[in-house]
Amino acid sequence: NRYQRSEQALLLALMEMVVNGVSTRKIEEITYELCGTEFSKSTISELCKNLDPIITAWNSRPLREKSFPFVIVDAMVIRVREEGRVRQRSVLIAVGINEDGYREVLGLMIGDSESEDSWSEFFSWLKQRGLHGVDLVVSDHHSGLVQAICRHFQGATWQRCQTHFMRNILDKTPKALQKELHAKLRAIFEAPDPRTARMLLNQVLDEYRDKAPKAMEILEEGFEDAIAVLELPEPYRRRLRTTNMLERLNEEIRRRERVIRIFPSRESGIRLIGALLMEQDEKWASGRKYLDMTEYFEWQKEISKKSKDKVISIK
Repeated sequence: NRYQRSEQALLLALMEMVVNGVSTRKIEEITYELCGTEFSKSTISELCKNLDPIITAWNSRPLREKSFPFVIVDAMVIRVREEGRVRQRSVLIAVGINEDGYREVLGLMIGDSESEDSWSEFFSWLKQRGLHGVDLVVSDHHSGLVQAICRHFQGATWQRCQTHFMRNILDKTPKALQKELHAKLRAIFEAPDPRTARMLLNQVLDEYRDKAPKAMEILEEGFEDAIAVLELPEPYRRRLRTTNMLERLNEEIRRRERVIRIFPSRESGIRLIGALLMEQDEKWASGRKYLDMTEYFEWQKEISKKSKDKVISIK
């Protein structure tokens, strides 16, 4: 009990690698120093019995109690040893901002890939646990993921992550133009409203269409989804325009994963990543609100009133 859950999970993964004979000399030395040399498969399974039920219960907890207007999703690729072979697997992760403005890790799942089927299974599972009231989903532009979002969150708005989008555009821009174009793209994304953003877009397209045709094609095609957040009241935009919050969380996971390099089993992946996410979730629950939701719900009421008035006037 000297170690917190994520440290226990990391040690268990190292012990499992040693017992299965797939560890390096360095990992053996670290493990023996921390855990002694007297451990076996049965020691590991006994220790897992203490940790796994806690992580499983947290990762499958009901989500019905509060609505989650904002959901941010991302995936990270890990390597897992399965049936004697090393395979790439995707860890699907969702974070929600609830009606009170607090962040929660909604859950994680290890999928075979980032396909539409994997994401669909993940979203179905979140909804079965009670996820509801989703108005905006933020993610990278991955075709399987976007299709699954459209299928499972009908009526919600999709916000394309501006960081990834900007990277996609600049990757297709000649090096000499990247710095100036970056500044102009920032101005578009930080525009006060969609109308101004479109005006700035047209100026950029006119200026760079011949100099960076591929980049302008990407910009024009993805523009509307990348500025979806501009429809929201101003205080909500900065924190909902990218998946950066989740990327930072993934970086924390990567720091531990680099020690292991290849997870000895799927279970060890869920155990370690789940423990890290659970610890972050507990910090968020006892920390400050991420967003003050008062203005958001007032804005929503106003919109719904306007649309009702419109229906009445049409009749």
